[in-house]
Amino acid sequence: MIRKESYRVTGMSCAACAARIEKIINKLPGIAKVNVNFAVEKATVEFDDVSVDSDKIIEAVKKLGFGFEKEVVQENSSIELKISGMSCAACSAKIERKLGKTEGVIKASVNLATEKANIQYDPSKIKASDIIKIIEFLGYKAKKAQEMAADREKEQREKEI
Repeated sequence: MIRKESYRVTGMSCAACAARIEKIINKLPGIAKVNVNFAVEKATVEFDDVSVDSDKIIEAVKKLGFGFEKEVVQENSSIELKISGMSCAACSAKIERKLGKTEGVIKASVNLATEKANIQYDPSKIKASDIIKIIEFLGYKAKKAQEMAADREKEQREKEI
């Protein structure tokens, strides 16, 4: 089965180091794709876990003299937003398209009828507040659904009083 894992790389001094690491990993059996980013000191490796395991990959890179550790993967988060200002299906599609192209957003689903958006995202790459800002930049208002429920409850209490 093909797996994709991220690693933290230390000890690189130039882009040639990154290329050297990529070359060594590519020589291992079962490697599908390798990308080493010198600037952020990260490596992403796609490999067949039947042919090679992550320990062999780590060992091969450490033999070169670099630090190479598996990154702890955070669980993806999800957020439900209440979006106002949408008037048609094109509005909801526009939001979905923009969020779909945003790094860190895994999935965005916007429902025009309920005026709600369900968004799955990687909290290590983007914050919920940044997602709200993106929607607001497009010309719509967005709030966390939990906050909206609390606001409505407050309004109803004030009406009652």
